[in-house]
Amino acid sequence: MDKLIETRKERFWHPEAWQRDQWVKNETVKLAPGSRVLDAGAGACKYRPLFDHCRYETQDFCKYQGPLVKYLQPIDYICDILRIPVADASFDAILCTEVFEHVVDPVAVLGEFSRLLKPGGKLFLTAPTAAYVHMEPYHYYSGFTQYWYEYWLPRRGFSIDKLQSYGGPGRFAVVSLQAFYTSWRAAEQNAHGLKRLASLAGRMLTKIPIHYVLAWLLPRFDQHLSRDQVCVGHMVTATRSVEMDLLAHHSSGEVVSKIEGAPGSFLNSSP
Repeated sequence: MDKLIETRKERFWHPEAWQRDQWVKNETVKLAPGSRVLDAGAGACKYRPLFDHCRYETQDFCKYQGPLVKYLQPIDYICDILRIPVADASFDAILCTEVFEHVVDPVAVLGEFSRLLKPGGKLFLTAPTAAYVHMEPYHYYSGFTQYWYEYWLPRRGFSIDKLQSYGGPGRFAVVSLQAFYTSWRAAEQNAHGLKRLASLAGRMLTKIPIHYVLAWLLPRFDQHLSRDQVCVGHMVTATRSVEMDLLAHHSSGEVVSKIEGAPGSFLNSSP
């Protein structure tokens, strides 16, 4: 959503957005007044009100043209997220929510964030585990597992403070059913005559169960179910390692290390 979730109705229809909003609120209060913060892939800059005590700056490529994101406020850095025109070690914190599935090389983005953050700086990162295609054509990954963060964050100079999931198996089932309903409705537009009427009748029979009954019921099982294999997404708080040693940049702006290629190097691109 392009705004913070405020009402019970909005929370019912957008529970993942509400959980992320609450998580961001809890993390922002931990930042010292005057902290310089970058919201990477900021879109509508909906989190600006939560950073009143900070120096809040935004980045976005501003190329998406569709209903999901509206650029409602000026963006400070309109650029590729891999080449943000700011000096090394400039920010105390970077916020990046639901962006990584829309960038071609998310591992390289972690390297750019590592360059931009001060030693000890905080990274607040969220991304889905499994998402249907949206914001097309800028959708390159369906999602990221907890193991992706555990593997790549240390290799890009971060230590993980906390990694938590949002939306368990019940909520995941609801999201899948609602995606099925949306696809059914879209296909129905190409039907004609009795076939279209029959489709409409059948779809109306499923509308209340899918959008209301199951949407209310199934997520209530999540507190009893493991999210290790099925969840909607993850929220990660990480710290840029103080001992990290950055030497230079390629002309493209990518970070390189004097220990490049060494086993376990956070800048070593090989698994």
